[in-house]
Amino acid sequence: MNKAKLSLLLLVVAGAPAHAQHPLERQLAQLKPIAILPLEGLEWPAGTLLCPLTPYQNALPGASTTAQRVNAFLEKKQFRGDEGHWSLVVVKPAPAGIEQLLFKRNKYDVVTSPEQLSKAADSVPATFEPKECVEVQEARILVTRSRASHRTLISFGAEKLR
Repeated sequence: MNKAKLSLLLLVVAGAPAHAQHPLERQLAQLKPIAILPLEGLEWPAGTLLCPLTPYQNALPGASTTAQRVNAFLEKKQFRGDEGHWSLVVVKPAPAGIEQLLFKRNKYDVVTSPEQLSKAADSVPATFEPKECVEVQEARILVTRSRASHRTLISFGAEKLR
């Protein structure tokens, strides 16, 4: 590569805007344990399902229609989870499609199953029900601490009716 092209490339890279954070990413960065909080500032239509995937998780468990749709989508993308990221699969009502948002793990770990959550968390309020996929209208995030590592844990779910 000649010097002029290299200089132009460096100018383009230096002038590129910084990574804009997704509203969910900004919200998660501000959460403090122990709390159950609604998701805010997200523009997804009613009926949208939010399905988090932990690091290394490549598919949703089970044989539900949603799991089959999401897993076909992930397989088509040839998605492979890794250590440093978790993702949120957003399943919009028909005729809209599916999208996947990738997030860095940062200072928290995502837990998706009730069993994992009860084993790992210091405390899980009785009013919180973890879900592998949750409708955006009822979606809540539990923020708690890990019993073993003292890292922040987040889990998507809903508040139980009393």
